[in-house]
Amino acid sequence: MRSLSSRGFTLVELLVVIAIIGVLIALLLPAVQQAREAARRMQCSNQIKQISLALHNHHDSYGEFPAGGDGFAGRFDNPDGGSGGRCGTIVYLLPYLEQTPLYEAISSVAPLSLGAPWNVDEVYASDLSNLKCPSNDGNVRHTDPTFNGNTAPLNSYVFSLGDGLWTQGHLPGADQHRRTISRGMFYRERKSFRDCTDGTSNTAAVSECLSPATRDGTDVRSNVARYDGIWDGTAHGRPFNCTNGLPMAPGSVRNFADAHRSPTWRGALFTSGWTAVNGFTTMTPPNSPMCHYGSNANNDWAVLPPASNHPGGVMLGMLDGSVKFIPDTIDCGDTNAAAVGSGASPFGVWGAMGSPQGGEVVSSS
Repeated sequence: MRSLSSRGFTLVELLVVIAIIGVLIALLLPAVQQAREAARRMQCSNQIKQISLALHNHHDSYGEFPAGGDGFAGRFDNPDGGSGGRCGTIVYLLPYLEQTPLYEAISSVAPLSLGAPWNVDEVYASDLSNLKCPSNDGNVRHTDPTFNGNTAPLNSYVFSLGDGLWTQGHLPGADQHRRTISRGMFYRERKSFRDCTDGTSNTAAVSECLSPATRDGTDVRSNVARYDGIWDGTAHGRPFNCTNGLPMAPGSVRNFADAHRSPTWRGALFTSGWTAVNGFTTMTPPNSPMCHYGSNANNDWAVLPPASNHPGGVMLGMLDGSVKFIPDTIDCGDTNAAAVGSGASPFGVWGAMGSPQGGEVVSSS
C-alpha cells in the first residue's frame, strides 16, 4: 500500500512569502502615510477657514480686524497703549471660536498694563486643539512657574505682516514706526476692509507656524534666530540676508532665544502679540530660515516666513475667507531687493499677496 504523508513549506518558500509580504507592506505604507497627511492637511485647512470666518465676524462686530498685537487698547476700560503689543490676534477671536469664557477670563485682568494676557490661570487650563495643526509635532511649550509648571496649549496659526521690513531710526520722521511693516493687515494698528484695495481674494490673512521641537535649537523652520546680518545698512533691510546669509552650522546661529524667550515662543504662546510669535512675512519662501534683528525679543524687524510639516508648502487663509496651499517654490521676486513702503512689492507673487495696498492684483492660482 502507498503511505500518505503531508508536505510542509520549505525554508526557501517561507522566506519568499515573507519577502513578498514585506514588499507589499513597503508599497502600501507610503500610501497610508499620504492618506493620513491628506487628512491632517484637510483638518488644518478647515481650522484656518474657521479662523478666517472669526476674523470676518470680528469685523462685523467692531468694524475692524483685530490688531496684530496690542494691549486691549480702548477696550475694557484700558487706556490706549496699555500693555504695548502683548495681546495676540487670537485672543480677540476667541469669542468667535467658541471660547468666550477664556476670552472673558483674559479680559478680566484689564487694564492689561497691570499684567500680561498670559498671566491667567485659564490660559494654562485651556484645550485649544482647534488652534493646532495635527501635522505640527513641536514640543516646546510656554511654562509659567506662577501656575505650578502648567503649560499653554500649542498654536499653529499666525497673521500676515506682509512684505515689509522695518527698523526704528532708519525711516524719516513719524513714519519710522509704521511705513514698511504696515504693508500687512495685522500689525499694531487695526485695519478694515477699506485698507485692502488690492482685493480680499488677493491678500493674505492667516497661515501656519511650527512650534519648536527644542528650545534654542537650530531648526530654521521653527526657531527664530537673532541674526544682525539681515541689516546691511539700507533703510529697510534685505530679506536675502536672512535666507542666504544665516550660518547653518550647529552653534553658529546666534541667540535663538534672548532673555524674553520670544523667538522660541513661536507656536507656544497664543496670547502673545509679539511679532516673532504672532506674525508671518511674505518676502521669502515658506519653510525658509527665520531671523530677527537686535536684542529686543519684540523686535519688529524680522524675516518670518510661515512653516508647516505639510510636504512642500503651507496652508494660507486669504482675507476673503478662502484657503489655499502655498508651495515652497512660490515666486518671491528679488529677495535681494530692499523692502518698500509703498507701491508694488519687489518680492514677486508672494510679496504681492502680503501687501493689501501694493496696487497688485496677482494671486497664487
